[in-house]
Amino acid sequence: MWVVVGIILLFAGLNAIFGSNNQNKPAGQEDAQAAGERDAVDAIAASMTVAVHCALIDGNLDNREMARLRRWKQDFIGQIKPDFRPRLDEAMEAEIQSSLAGVSEQRLHQAGQALQGVPAQFRAMTMDLCFEIVAADQRVEATELACLRKVARLLGTSDESFARLEEKHLRPIQLATATSAGGDATDQERLLGIEASWSKDQKLAQLTKEFAKYNARMQAVTDEGQRAQCRRMLEIIANLREELITGRKPTPPPPPGPAATPRTPTPKPAPSGSRDEILVGVDPALSPRQKLSFLATEEERWRGRLANQLSATAKAKCEASLQAIRRLRNVYESQL
Repeated sequence: MWVVVGIILLFAGLNAIFGSNNQNKPAGQEDAQAAGERDAVDAIAASMTVAVHCALIDGNLDNREMARLRRWKQDFIGQIKPDFRPRLDEAMEAEIQSSLAGVSEQRLHQAGQALQGVPAQFRAMTMDLCFEIVAADQRVEATELACLRKVARLLGTSDESFARLEEKHLRPIQLATATSAGGDATDQERLLGIEASWSKDQKLAQLTKEFAKYNARMQAVTDEGQRAQCRRMLEIIANLREELITGRKPTPPPPPGPAATPRTPTPKPAPSGSRDEILVGVDPALSPRQKLSFLATEEERWRGRLANQLSATAKAKCEASLQAIRRLRNVYESQL
């Protein structure tokens, strides 16, 4: 998870802070060391404030996010000298508990300032943790990306480091979302690095660049799954380009069929949940039973989000999704 050299240097520095013996030292020197230790503990604990803020930014605290945070904390504390582990654990846990109700902008900036007092390796580890937390629920929303960029500014993370972390933690999720049946144009443009405020020419230039990248990648990879993803991305890029140029969404190609004239199938009524499936993100290729299982998970997630303090727009989105889930459940249950 962390660069080995960075770990050695970091924990050497932290253990130097926490590892000295206070016995037989003048009173003034003891006070100075105690103050230094207290500042170091507070600064390290501030990482938990930043991490919880990233977990809460989408309005839903996922169990996987908290599990990832606590595992990270446990691994980190295990590297500190045993005498100081309880003290550091208590401070970090207190920061988590006080952050669960929400982290104000002022408190977030205070945490960022406190973290300026720790070694750069620890700030890099904190930034990596924030990416891991955002990726834990296998969804990446625009608010989460904006939050990560804000945290990166607070921690002094370079653009190059941010891009590497994004490629490592978020790109696989974004790619899977954009190429799935439920992926929409917003997901696709975000994956392709297109900003909504860009001009038509800027978007076309970016699409040309991304087409070359995915075309080269498809030629290089041998795994058929990866090649299929690249082909899908090339189709998405071509469709977005056509829509930008013509102003019309491209007509989807007809499904493949046998060369011989097929018999006319008995027409079936279109599922009433077709638009709902897009809203909820249901994969049409799943069986009715698999779809019902997916709906149960999504319903729990949206209800959890609705329990938080939300804006009117976010609350309306939650309610619309829950209504769509109820309609889809009726459709899928009738297909069993």
